[in-house]
Amino acid sequence: MQVTAPVATIPSPAPKPHSPSLRLLPLLSEQPVADLFPNLFHAPARTVVVNQHPYQYTIVYDHGEKFWVPQEEFIECDFLCLLPHIPNLKTYPVSLVTPFWADIFHNVWVNSNGPLSHINLCAKIGWHPHSTSFPFRYLESSFVDSIKFLFGQFPSDWLEYFEGILVPLVAYDFLDGRIATLCGWLHFTPDGIFVINRNTCTEDLLHTQPGLAAFVYTPRVPTNPFAFIIPPPVGIPL
Repeated sequence: MQVTAPVATIPSPAPKPHSPSLRLLPLLSEQPVADLFPNLFHAPARTVVVNQHPYQYTIVYDHGEKFWVPQEEFIECDFLCLLPHIPNLKTYPVSLVTPFWADIFHNVWVNSNGPLSHINLCAKIGWHPHSTSFPFRYLESSFVDSIKFLFGQFPSDWLEYFEGILVPLVAYDFLDGRIATLCGWLHFTPDGIFVINRNTCTEDLLHTQPGLAAFVYTPRVPTNPFAFIIPPPVGIPL
């Protein structure tokens, strides 16, 4: 499944006059910057996959450490096919408690605040194991690796064109209509890439689609899921 959505931007300081690497590009070629650097600005080929999230992982814990294991290493390579998507719930018996997933961001466009083209952030999605807090598991979609991979290849002069841009960092789908997306603003320093001034956008689909309540426990478990998840740490580079 491919979902593409623009991400809002905020004003950033005007570009400094010394950006020779960017300014020389039009002199070297008439091609757009995006065509000259397809590895940075073009959508990855796997993002065109239809009806299947291309980057699926099972999350496992070993001695308290978290590991993302590629789904290709498991017999079931597409775990999303084991979970009903909201439109498919119409085929399930009403009042049968059923974990279900909402629309998942997979490929997000992020615009620059200068002459550079937008970039495509890709999320990898992980399926957390059963636990006493989450008896039906939950999904975590992370853009962290994509942010690190792309901006880690940028010339330093180009980073200012994405300074202060709002990006998604990680999203949680608790498989019961509750969704939480952690966003923040890009900030680049010699120490690394940061996402600062974070905010969490929450959504409860039962408010807009009350019929979904027939498939969930009341009260939902856990009552406060945020007490049991660990988002990327603040104050250290991604």
